[in-house]
Amino acid sequence: MHDNPFRPGFGISPPMLAGRDALLDEWREVFGLGAWSPYRAALVTGMRGVGKTVLLNAVEDAALARDWTVVHGTLHAGLIDGLEHDRLPAMLQEQDPQARTREVTGLTVPQVGGLRTEVKERYEREPRLESMLARLVELGEERGAGVLVSLDEVAKESLDQLRRIAIAVQHLMREDRRIAIVAAGVPASIAAALDADGLTFFRRAQQVRLDTLTLSETRAALAEPVRTRGRAIGEQALERAARASQGYPYLVQSIGARAWEYTPSTEEITTDAVQHAVEVAHAAMGESVIVPALRGLSSRDRDYLLAMAEDDGPASTAEVGERMGASPGTAGRQRARLLDAGIIVAPARGSVDFAIPLMREHLRAHPHDAQLGLPTAARDTFRA
Repeated sequence: MHDNPFRPGFGISPPMLAGRDALLDEWREVFGLGAWSPYRAALVTGMRGVGKTVLLNAVEDAALARDWTVVHGTLHAGLIDGLEHDRLPAMLQEQDPQARTREVTGLTVPQVGGLRTEVKERYEREPRLESMLARLVELGEERGAGVLVSLDEVAKESLDQLRRIAIAVQHLMREDRRIAIVAAGVPASIAAALDADGLTFFRRAQQVRLDTLTLSETRAALAEPVRTRGRAIGEQALERAARASQGYPYLVQSIGARAWEYTPSTEEITTDAVQHAVEVAHAAMGESVIVPALRGLSSRDRDYLLAMAEDDGPASTAEVGERMGASPGTAGRQRARLLDAGIIVAPARGSVDFAIPLMREHLRAHPHDAQLGLPTAARDTFRA
């Protein structure tokens, strides 16, 4: 009863992946080697905390279930070097029956007539991404499977790494080999990848934009893990938890975990437990999600968000520009940058709203977070 079924944290897979079944079915079709699917090459995007890495984990699990080889990597400057000199050779040593050969190197004592042999490693630090990836595909095809290349955290700084991998994968796809690729990143990074030279391959890839969960999906994501572990959650408590999460996967797991732990020995999770969980989870959103999202923005981007936070709901783009003291052109550029970054949404023409739950409330309570590096409100109290 004390085994918490919820997994708050980035990239940690929950026991139930609510609202993603239809998407996963698309990849299962790819790994089942049925009809050709556009999901053989896919880009996954969405705001921070919406479940991109968790979806990648589920896609990888679906591939492994079909005996596909998974080449996973987090995009960074040293990824290619690590693949070429470590991970791919290790995978080939494990899978390829021809990876180790024994060669005659000389004779032993003449009276005995024995031979001296030596084991040769075929893939000992062989620095060729393309050839090793092609051999992994060949080995996969021999057993009726293939290779999935799964790349997380696409970033502008690592587009050269992405380009090199994309070229190798594209070559194999043109030969109609059994290979698939899926890459994930925040909207601004995916947009940069689509615009970059040498990455036109991804412009033809399936675009998967993850959204928050619906109310019914959120209720299921909270209720099913609780019931599976032998506890119950009251209807009012479930409704309160679901609505407080706003369908944001990170908050769903955070609220669920804290409600479970409030009174772990009781059979039912009560409204009091949920209320406590909501307060703690909402307070934790600032440091876990909102401040990291603000760090990647320019000071003018953050000014735009502060101007938006003055409204209780969607803000007029014209009024936001006026509050900033910016020309329509300048304000329009900030709006476009924030839309690309997945920080805001445009619910209607001429209006903007926050994409990340509780960002408005956080900026109102902690306006200094919008000017990172400046004195906080707490430090200001010592200046009086």
